[in-house]
Amino acid sequence: MSVKPGGDLVFGPAHADDVDALVAIDADSPRPWTAQAFSTELEVETPALFVLRESAQAVAFVVARIHGPEMDIVNFAVAPVYRRHGLGRRLLRSFLDHAAASGVEAAFLEVREGNVEARALYGSAGFTETQRRRGFYEGPQEDALLLRLQMSPMIG
Repeated sequence: MSVKPGGDLVFGPAHADDVDALVAIDADSPRPWTAQAFSTELEVETPALFVLRESAQAVAFVVARIHGPEMDIVNFAVAPVYRRHGLGRRLLRSFLDHAAASGVEAAFLEVREGNVEARALYGSAGFTETQRRRGFYEGPQEDALLLRLQMSPMIG
């Protein structure tokens, strides 16, 4: 079943009351995060966990580690019923714009070779493959692709 987003979509930092929704969104991932893992992310000084909300409900999220002018995207997911409606693209674009405005100049992530949809999303945003880690993932075993995006520094 698929749900077409009907309300206004709002990008912003996640809050403690989003944790249950985040766990549900990530539940079908090969290595889902726990409520404690999401709660720990919410405790970092600089926000690193952002969501896309519809009608005040988190429907997609991104987690990143920002280190000066670089960042690693470590988790990214859209609620299954909201997939294939452009929410992943909207979340990624909103997050990359936010990161660029904060001084981030390059973004990195890794993705399973077999995750064709995610690879297409990241490719459409300008990410390019920089490295392959053979047999990195288990269940099923497959390669990890390391991707990089050179972002334009904000001027002025």
